[in-house]
Amino acid sequence: MLGISRRLRLAAIGALVAVVALPTYAAYADDPTPPPPASVTDVKRSLEQLQAEAAAIQADFAKTTIAYTNAVKAAQTTEAAAKQAEQYAAGKKSVSEVERHKLGLVTVQAYQLGIPTVIGTESMLWSLAPVAENLQELADRQAAIRQLGSTQVAQYQKATAAQNAAGTAADDAVKKRAAADTAAQTVRTLGLEVKSKAQDATLAMQNQMAEMAGASQQTDQLQNSRNAAAFAKWQSYLTELAATKVIAPAAGTIRNPAKLPAGLKPYVAAGRTVPGAASVVSAGRTVRVLSAETIRAVNTAFSLLGKPYSMGATGPVKYGCLGAARVAWQPYANLPNLISKVYPNYQKVPTASIQPGDLLLIGSKSIGLFHIGIALDGNEMIAADEAKGSVTVTTVPDNLFAALRPTLGQPSSPQRPPESTSQAYQFRCGNTATSYDVGTGAWTWPIGEGEYEIGTPFGQPGPLWSSGYHTGQDFVAPVGTTVRAVTAGTVRIEHPAWAGNLVRIDHGNGLETLYAHLSRIDVADGARVVAGQQIGAVGTEGNSTGPHLHFEVRLGGDAVNPMPFLATGSTSTGWGGYSNGAIPADKLCGLSGSSGHMLRCDAAASYLAMVNAYKSRFGKTLCITDSYRSYASQVSLYDRKPSLAALPGTSNHGWGVAVDLCGGIDHFGTAQYQWMLSNAATYGWVHPAWANKGGGREEPWHWEFGKPASA
Repeated sequence: MLGISRRLRLAAIGALVAVVALPTYAAYADDPTPPPPASVTDVKRSLEQLQAEAAAIQADFAKTTIAYTNAVKAAQTTEAAAKQAEQYAAGKKSVSEVERHKLGLVTVQAYQLGIPTVIGTESMLWSLAPVAENLQELADRQAAIRQLGSTQVAQYQKATAAQNAAGTAADDAVKKRAAADTAAQTVRTLGLEVKSKAQDATLAMQNQMAEMAGASQQTDQLQNSRNAAAFAKWQSYLTELAATKVIAPAAGTIRNPAKLPAGLKPYVAAGRTVPGAASVVSAGRTVRVLSAETIRAVNTAFSLLGKPYSMGATGPVKYGCLGAARVAWQPYANLPNLISKVYPNYQKVPTASIQPGDLLLIGSKSIGLFHIGIALDGNEMIAADEAKGSVTVTTVPDNLFAALRPTLGQPSSPQRPPESTSQAYQFRCGNTATSYDVGTGAWTWPIGEGEYEIGTPFGQPGPLWSSGYHTGQDFVAPVGTTVRAVTAGTVRIEHPAWAGNLVRIDHGNGLETLYAHLSRIDVADGARVVAGQQIGAVGTEGNSTGPHLHFEVRLGGDAVNPMPFLATGSTSTGWGGYSNGAIPADKLCGLSGSSGHMLRCDAAASYLAMVNAYKSRFGKTLCITDSYRSYASQVSLYDRKPSLAALPGTSNHGWGVAVDLCGGIDHFGTAQYQWMLSNAATYGWVHPAWANKGGGREEPWHWEFGKPASA
């Protein structure tokens, strides 16, 4: 029923989107296009909710599968311990029987010689039990008489000690056998649960794929509507400026607010005079005046909207992250070829007074700079976005590092960019890595097992959240319940209105976790914590509907679904917001000459370039057996080959960036395999270390798309 109601909702939203006229960005219309209806924003949230639901399905299956795998290991361990204990008990029993038999012989000697026993009647009867009734005469009766007293006592002590040891060993063996039987039953139960959940997950993901594809198309329409609304707003400004009869001045003439051309006044934003802009009063209204160069840059940026993204491309058909910004500001500003080199060359301005046309640099001190956009009003920017596959209007992310105004020229004081790490590449142009190291040390849940209930999931839409959807995972628990760090990192304490008391932990490499609504904080700002360490207690501070922990995982500043992290202790984080194995077909690219095979489009382009080079060398095309793998097919493969296949939802096949090859490449040491080792990296393809010879899981045929050598 839920799926049907969602489809009806999306269909209705699609009808609303369809009536929104999309302008041609190369020209201005007399009547600005109105913004899309508010309900259209439901489309984006619906897609995000579908993505969150898909990730939750995968996380649930992963958690069950991991529990099963751990149970199998525990059963093997307990079975081995039980067998060892049983063998040990059998040995002790044998020793006990030997020692008791010896005691019986000594007792018989004493009886035959008429020597009173020193061990008591009851013990004497116990000692005689293992001895045969017909006893042979002892050869040296006189020696026995001399030694019998002390020998009988010593032997009695040895026999009773052996008997006690045998009993202890037997009890231990019984306990360990019971533990082994319990563990074996747990394996059987979890095994059935895994199979059941595999069937449920496969069916659920198959049902979601159709909905995901529909929501994806609706989101594309929404993006076009958002582009149109931003352009209409820009048109309105230009129309208002034209009505003042003021011709946009050259950048150099309004650089200094104290020396403006006649008729222009300083422009003030957030209580500050804005250099590089001016104002004029017309019909009783103050109108902002931007430079001609700035207006041209923004107009150019709008003309790029909808053009496809391509890594490092500078147009005219495709644009990379920096390419769109560079083209927008040419010829006035010739931007360097790296974002980190842009930062030192142009004057930084306060973020509170950002104006259209400013260059917005995204990044952090711990990673470096990895994204750039052209500022618009309303906390929006135009940027080439890899995750969306095109140049789009998007919200300025939280991790804005700096705003630069090219019309102000060189900075007044040196501006040094943060040192860029290899992790900066992981967050290029609005995208995140397809697989991610979740930090050093163990990874645990923020609240102990059995102490919480799962609350509002990541991605749920609603007016309670400023983003329009829930950016974390809630854990409902009583006030005062212990909250733990999920892995090692450095603490930063904050008190935003929405969270009340917030602990933010930086785990390095762009990974952060957030713990909100705490009733108390038990760690100091700047402290280093380890996995499982108590950092606070559940509360209901800030914008909260009741006692719970709001838990977030952020990568490069963007909130991502925490559940895969919690389920596996590591994760694949997605591409374009989609879940592993749940990428709609229209977001993938086919491989010509390879029937049915598909990859992420940048991986497909690089793969086909590699195919051409391979064909020149060997006279035949690359032989391929596997490429993009849906979640359902991952589950099926894992069910058939659990020791070989990756855990469903974690395979890079599910991101469309992995291939399995044949035709000689599937054997170490062949000419074809050696060619791949020597040449594949040129096209961005690598053979992962775990698949190398001697790496534990030897798979010469498996290759993955990584960072191209030219990037």
